[in-house]
Amino acid sequence: MTASVNLAQPRTWKPTQRQADFISLPDTIFEALYGGSAGSGKSDILMMLPLVKKAKSGIPLYEHPRFKMLFLRRTYPELDSEIIPRSQTIYPAFGFNNYQDQKKRWTHPSGAIIQFGHCEHEKDVRKYDTSEYNIICFDEATSFTAWQYEYLTFSRCRSSSSDLPAIVRAGTNPGNISHGYFRDRFVKPARDGNVVLREERKNTGTTLRIFIPAKATDNTYLLAADPDYINRLNRLPAAERAAKADGDWWTFSGQVFDEWREQPLLDEPANARHVIQPFAIPEYWPKVLAGDWGFSAMTIFGWYAINPLPSIQYPAKIYKYREYSCTKTKITSWAADIARLSQGENYTDVVLDPSAWGERGDELSITEQFSQTSGLKPRRADNNRISGKLLMQDLLRWKPRPARYVPQDGFDHSMFMEINRKRGPQAAEEYASLFRPEAKESFLPQFQVFDCCKETIKAIPLCVYKTSDKYKEVENNPEGNTEDVAEFAGDDPYDETRYGLKACQLYLDGGKEEHAALEKRAQVCSTYERTGNTNQFYMQMGNLEAREGKQTMPTRRFHRRLNHANF
Repeated sequence: MTASVNLAQPRTWKPTQRQADFISLPDTIFEALYGGSAGSGKSDILMMLPLVKKAKSGIPLYEHPRFKMLFLRRTYPELDSEIIPRSQTIYPAFGFNNYQDQKKRWTHPSGAIIQFGHCEHEKDVRKYDTSEYNIICFDEATSFTAWQYEYLTFSRCRSSSSDLPAIVRAGTNPGNISHGYFRDRFVKPARDGNVVLREERKNTGTTLRIFIPAKATDNTYLLAADPDYINRLNRLPAAERAAKADGDWWTFSGQVFDEWREQPLLDEPANARHVIQPFAIPEYWPKVLAGDWGFSAMTIFGWYAINPLPSIQYPAKIYKYREYSCTKTKITSWAADIARLSQGENYTDVVLDPSAWGERGDELSITEQFSQTSGLKPRRADNNRISGKLLMQDLLRWKPRPARYVPQDGFDHSMFMEINRKRGPQAAEEYASLFRPEAKESFLPQFQVFDCCKETIKAIPLCVYKTSDKYKEVENNPEGNTEDVAEFAGDDPYDETRYGLKACQLYLDGGKEEHAALEKRAQVCSTYERTGNTNQFYMQMGNLEAREGKQTMPTRRFHRRLNHANF
């Protein structure tokens, strides 16, 4: 997009009316979001902010010796290709004569600093832990995670000079991974914008924020330089056009797994976390292996462990504890890698992308080549995309469900007896269960990922819903069903995770007797891990085996493995 700043004479630049509204916001408004549609001059106004905004003493911010601003994009390539080159046409005209490429910052003779930064990974925010910034600017704000935004906003923006502000300013279009967060935080309370919103936070006190909406039609510089830009936006598919041309925050469906958290936000409970450090998987936990193959696209496998007895120590029901990925690699090579990584492990299920059974003109299918090399016998993964997505959303949920609806008429004993007589005790029990208080959900979320599963952690927050137009084209669906996840480059880890979770849930749902027995053994093992009482362990395991009438694993060997668990 053509920049709206007059690059030949940046000192003569005049803001549009919307940009002027944004610049003139008082410093008491801590957070402000600018934009909406593409082409509204978001990057320009953020870059120009320290040049046109003044300190309380009346001097421009960039002439204040203690002024410091942090300008952020999500990735370094975005910063390097778009922002830094543009800054080199603007800041020298205002006296900035020292750009340090290694530190990615401009220094003014006054001592003022404009720092460029990026946060590609969640943990990258820690790079700024020792710094203090008067202004933090998030360009393309919805590309940052909600946690990244809140961490930097509430911990790094402050001022040690009464003459300087401490404010956060952001610009963005609808869409991307934090669409829902920014819409709910800035737009939803006042859809037309320009309304100051007040928020009370336990850790930060009262803060004010505002949304300043802007469209490409507000940007006179852009329209003069590129009059056909609006027409090109109008040629986009309907939903995309509404977001990019009109700044519509509701047509774009947004992030599918909006409860996904690498770390909790500031006002969220400690259990709002899906990424954890690895731990030794107990030997007695059932394991599942799932794979999605590709050549130009990614081949990825995930290893899952099913926790039979969630506890404070191991709260989730399913853990993804390992992943393997490659591209443009021969089947025999990656299949051998999977076999090597799986040594010493037994799986209750191995599932593989259904397309691996397809005819490709080779003597053997992908599945057959994989089995020959790895020694593993996979079945077709369940590829129902909608049910897989719904299961994944439920397993990632860290907020308890709303209270269950209970029929107002109450329990009717005569109805219970009639159902028992006509339909059997199981149906009668289902009727009675409608009137019992639902057990409190103690351990959420039910699915967590080890932090070594980098591709999975990268892919899940990028999942957004399909727009109806695209869905009609791809699926030939006249209803335009938008419940599915839109396909995107790098979505293979999502598909593989969907396969793996479906296989884990199938085990939990299908083998109820086996699972009940496993849960009892898990209770014995949990007690042993807590007490270290070997005699009690052997006695309890012996009693279980006697009641079950079999030994799934000799107790002494089970005990040795329990003490030498590995992953």
